Amino acid sequence: MSVEQPQGRYASFEAFYPYYIHEHSNRTCRRIHVIGTGLVIAAFVAFVATRNAWWLLAMPLVGYGFAWVGHFFFEKNR
Repeated sequence: MSVEQPQGRYASFEAFYPYYIHEHSNRTCRRIHVIGTGLVIAAFVAFVATRNAWWLLAMPLVGYGFAWVGHFFFEKNR
């Protein structure tokens, strides 16, 4: 599937979606995203339960960290 790199903002979700699907075509990458998302939710629940602000710091680290690993090592894109 040929998908152009973004040149700026997309005019609509319909215009963006083919690019998004192309960037998430690897099954392992998608699974790593799900794990990262689950850990972000767990960190938020831990924050609410403990009121420890370190959990707020953990949220973007695990969320972006897992996504980055998925894209860099499995999807081979940025």
